[in-house]
This record gives sequence, C-alpha cells and structure tokens, in this order.
Amino acid sequence: MTLYKLLILDLKEKKKKIEYIDKQVSDFYMGGISLCLYWINKNKQVKDFWAIFTSALINYKNPISKYIICAGKNSKIKSYASIGGDFSYFLKSNSYDALILLNKADKIYDLYIDGTDIKFNKISNDNSNNDTFTYLKNTYGNDTSSIYITSSTKRGDKLSRLIVDKYRGCSRNLSNFLYEKNLRSITIRKNKLKSIYLNLYKKSSSPCEGCFISCKSRSKKEESSNLFSKKDSYLKGDLNKLKEIKERLNQYGIDIFGLSKSIEFSFNHLNHIYNFKDLSLNSLDNIVKKVTSDRRDKLYADLSNGREFLKDKYGIKTLEKMKKTDNYSYNKKIIDSICICLFAVNINDIEDIVETINIVSMKNFKEDNIYSLIAEIKKMDAYYKI
Repeated sequence: MTLYKLLILDLKEKKKKIEYIDKQVSDFYMGGISLCLYWINKNKQVKDFWAIFTSALINYKNPISKYIICAGKNSKIKSYASIGGDFSYFLKSNSYDALILLNKADKIYDLYIDGTDIKFNKISNDNSNNDTFTYLKNTYGNDTSSIYITSSTKRGDKLSRLIVDKYRGCSRNLSNFLYEKNLRSITIRKNKLKSIYLNLYKKSSSPCEGCFISCKSRSKKEESSNLFSKKDSYLKGDLNKLKEIKERLNQYGIDIFGLSKSIEFSFNHLNHIYNFKDLSLNSLDNIVKKVTSDRRDKLYADLSNGREFLKDKYGIKTLEKMKKTDNYSYNKKIIDSICICLFAVNINDIEDIVETINIVSMKNFKEDNIYSLIAEIKKMDAYYKI
C-alpha cells in the first residue's frame, strides 16, 4: 500500500521525523490543503508550524497540487496559497509528500534537503533579490528548486512575495511567516526516489508565471483587473516603462496584484485621506519607487500592507461586503418562505406552494423550479442556521 509521507523538521532542535498517512485516508481527503487540515486535527498538540503539502493523489497523472500553508500559535490557519515552480515536484521526487517546519531556528539559515541529507547552512552574506537565485544555484547546483524570502519580507511588508525559483511565487504574508522561523530559503535537490507522471498536458506557449505545467489556467478576469496589466489605455511607448515598474516590484518582492488592489482601494475609498490625483503611469511609478525605497512615508507604508489592513484601519465597509449582507437577508427570506409553505401546505399541492412562495419572496418561480428548491432546503437551512 502506498503511504503519504511527511517530512517533519524541528528547526530549534535540528531534528527530523517521518510520519505517514495511509492511502485510504489520503485518497479520501484528495488535495494538499485538505490533508493539511486532517493533519492539524490529528496533531492538535502542535501549536505553531509552517508547511508545504503536495497533492494526496500520488498516482494521479497531474504532477502536483502545490500548497503552502501556515498555522498560527493556536493551531488556527493564518494563510494558505497554491504556488508555481518546481519545488513541490522536486519534494515529491525525494519521496516526501509534505514538508512541515516546527518551532524557530536559533539563527537565520538556508535549509537544504537532498533525500535523507538535511543541512542547516548559516547565512554568510545578505544577497539582494537579484542575487539570491544565482547564489542558491551556485551553492547547491542547477538540479535544485528553491523557495526564498525577499527584501520586502525583512521590512515586514504584508504584500511581500515568497519567491519560488526565479522571481515568481505567492504573497498572502507567507514570506513573513517563513522569516519568523529564521529561514531565508529552502532548497531541495531533484531525485529519483519516486516516479512521477509528467507532460500529460499540452504545453502552452504563454504559461502562467512561475508554473512548470504550463496549462495556462490563470483567470483572464483577474489579469484584466490588475492595475499593472497591459491595458489599451497605455500608449505603445509607455509599455516599456510599465515593464520596468513591474520588474522593480518583482525584484524587491512586492506582490503586483496585491499592490494594484491596494492602490485602487485607496483611490476609490480613501482619496479624501491620501489625495491621489490620478492613477496614471507617472503616479504608479512614483508609488512603486516609494514602496520599494528604504525611506517611505505613511501613505506608501500603508499601501504595502494591503487592502485588508486599510479596511481595518479606517473601518471601511465596502460595497462588496454590503452586497453580501443584503444577499444574505434576501436569500434567508426566500428560504424562510419555502419552509413556511412546506409546513403549512400539503406538499402535493405544488401550485399552492409556488403561489405562496412567489407572493412572500416577490419572485417568479415555476413549478419545475420548486422540486430543486425543496432539495436545497436542508443544506441552506444548515448554512444560514435558520
């Protein structure tokens, strides 16, 4: 029976342990994030960890679902994200399906994994983002994959990116959480301890940044709504400037999409405080220079902390949240009306039920809609706790 194999490292004691999850459980829980939640529930005594869980479906011919997950001191998930790059694939090639980091190292290290050989290497120099990738490749070889923190991480920016291989990765504060463990990087060497099916998908000519599968799955809606994306409003001569801005953010380690949303949120909701004149290319350039500079004023420090920080700081209730609240009340009213009908009317008298529901909810349901609505009542009743 194939088992799901977890590599657990105690950073404080510099000790390793192997745990297994049997295939029956791993197949039931499917993806990496679900397996992580299973592991948390099983290990409630563990109060603080940082982990990467790959897909539970070892025999499934899509190489890996790549999840980085961080839990807080009360075993409550703080953040999680899926990442690109080769790291999860290389981890699986070493016969490890998850990497779990416990406690905090006494000094900042580069962590290196090569099968059963695990090393904590002290940092001898503090490389810039541009040099870190090259340094790690020169030190550990080309047949490796690395995750490492950025310059923005060391300053505590909440939009800091956790870089996977070369300037691509994810934000969600995961870089800051790794830095709290006193790790600058995690590097893993590719091995042949476990066979993995690859290349089942037709390679896209323009893959998502940071992903080696190249299935081109990025949301077009998300890409088009990014302030830093190439838009028709930019003149041809401005595109090089825009490219420079994005590259500056990449090298520094600020998440482009997150910063874009932070700027737009401030422009739409907090302009009476921050006084943006416009969102032109020059404005973006000025913002980026301040965000990536060692000398930042209050505005740019706020922007680098993201939308949620700004919402909390100024108590902003966005239209999106208000809409959800309205939908909650409206849907609750509809479900209430259905429940009343089912208790008050013979369920066989479907015409009476439809008429009553439409009067109470101001909807225009047809008879054939009601059967599916009835089937949903128990689920929605539990969800809204009516």
